[in-house]
Amino acid sequence: MHAFRISAVVAACLMAPVMGTQAATPPAAPASAASAPVLSIRNELKTLLLDVQTLLTDKKIPEAKTKMQLAVAMPDKTPFEAFITERVVLSVANNEDDAPGAAKSLEKILEMDATGHWLKPGEDLQLMQAVGIAYYRTKDYKTAASWMERNIKAGGNEPSVRELRANSYLLAGDWQRGSDLINEEIQASEKANETPRKIYLEMLGQARNTLKDSAGYTRSLELMVQYYPTKEHWRSLVNRVWGRQDLAVRLQLDVSRLGFYVGTPDEASDYTEYVEFADKAGFAAEALAAYDKGVAAGQLETGPKADAHKKMRAKLEAEIAQDRKTQAADLAAALKKPDGLALFNIGLNMVGMKQYDKGLELMEKAITKGIAKHPEDARLRLAVAYVQAGNTDKALQIFGTVSGPEGMDDLVKYWKLAIRKL
Repeated sequence: MHAFRISAVVAACLMAPVMGTQAATPPAAPASAASAPVLSIRNELKTLLLDVQTLLTDKKIPEAKTKMQLAVAMPDKTPFEAFITERVVLSVANNEDDAPGAAKSLEKILEMDATGHWLKPGEDLQLMQAVGIAYYRTKDYKTAASWMERNIKAGGNEPSVRELRANSYLLAGDWQRGSDLINEEIQASEKANETPRKIYLEMLGQARNTLKDSAGYTRSLELMVQYYPTKEHWRSLVNRVWGRQDLAVRLQLDVSRLGFYVGTPDEASDYTEYVEFADKAGFAAEALAAYDKGVAAGQLETGPKADAHKKMRAKLEAEIAQDRKTQAADLAAALKKPDGLALFNIGLNMVGMKQYDKGLELMEKAITKGIAKHPEDARLRLAVAYVQAGNTDKALQIFGTVSGPEGMDDLVKYWKLAIRKL
């Protein structure tokens, strides 16, 4: 929340009605309006109130309070004089950060205005907001929230009021109410095709994490990477996929692919793990590409493990050379098999070698032939291969046909977010 002195804001608002009383008392009204109240202030009271305002402007709070006490003690005030006096009492309370005093004063103002109707339209909402912020500043968050609720129930709809209301509930320890209000704000923004405010997404994550709501916290991360993607947010989200107890071992390489695409690796083990997953699956070219990224990032071929890293690279280069040497024979054998898995993997390996057109063609042909075991894995990897080839439109179409348990649905969802936002 932006820091500002609520007392100064209210004091500025109060200057207008008080200054306006400096004019001479209006001429006598026509006989037909003789019963209408005359909005004037006696000179002695007016002088005291203006002195209070001047002292407030000069930040001489004790002196202003003394003058205010004299004004309050002046007897026989008209209803309008009492109203204007209370307005300045409110200004003094806000300058002192006296939230209870400001609340008490505002209650009197609203009560007097119910018969006098001196407040301008919407001015009551501004004063309620000012009192709520005064309570917020003094860390009475529960009462601050109640004043913001009162403002909204009276017709207020200022975004700053709604934000402070939600934040007050959170700071008061009512995490459920606060997160419910934040969800309402986010849903309203999405319904209007607007980007939810970042502060709401951050507050939602804090609330759901405090409530130990794992699904709710994950949802807040998903919203963050959807609307405000950063490497840190993506890392948190991908790590939650890794942390799934039901994550299928066969999808670990797929999680690494996603992590690398969104830029989450930041240490040597992130690179070597991906290299090992890809190499073990038979995709040496993909493994080498991950290795080279590690070198470019300054994470591999440095430090005490530099020699081991270089041996790993030599091994990958030898495997790639062998793959190229046997590619034609491997392809001929795969085409003869009734199941398309071998053909699919040859095509995927070609994509790793950046032979995108031929590789994608073989992968499509393999899926058409039929893959008996986990066909949804193949469709996921085909979609990712199209992303790597630069055809995200085609990838989105294929992702729309993929679903499954054990981490599959998360992978599909996050790939769709990644290629729409990065």
